[in-house]
Amino acid sequence: MDRKSRATVKAILSVLDKKLDWFLVPNKGESLKRLYQASSINLEDEFWRIYNEGSVRAGVERLKRSGKVEFREAESGQEVRISGRGKDDMVRYKLSGLKVIKPSEWDKKWRVILFDIGEMERRKRDILRRWLSRLGMVMIQKSVYIYPYPCENEVEILRQVLFVPGGVRLITAESIGDDVEMREKFGL
Repeated sequence: MDRKSRATVKAILSVLDKKLDWFLVPNKGESLKRLYQASSINLEDEFWRIYNEGSVRAGVERLKRSGKVEFREAESGQEVRISGRGKDDMVRYKLSGLKVIKPSEWDKKWRVILFDIGEMERRKRDILRRWLSRLGMVMIQKSVYIYPYPCENEVEILRQVLFVPGGVRLITAESIGDDVEMREKFGL
């Protein structure tokens, strides 16, 4: 049997982030391995094959102490779900490796990213702006950015991570009018 790895806080949060509702954690006397038996998510089956049970238990306790998961009592044990603080960490984890891979040649198309995220979700809007800038996109209006390379996957990740699927649009345009200034900004 292969030796199992230690479960990191990031790995545990990632599994909890995939769950939409409360997730059963058996009473202390029971094995945490029962977690995966109650679940229908295949990711968790893989999770339990990879990670050591004791490290999962310790990781969940660390997350509880730091306020990144919430617990409630249920008939069959405790249930756990990711909290707002835990979701914030997941956003950082998911975005930490995000970058656009530039092709060797420009396809002479512009990617225009438009978003309409209301004042009630200002924080998400600000995070989106920061990430669009980090990815090298240029703001042409407060909620309009432009980029010369394919970035559909990266924009989709931002939509999913920030939970704004309808608030962000991406348009691929062959022409944006006089684009001399934009070409200069991107070194094209």
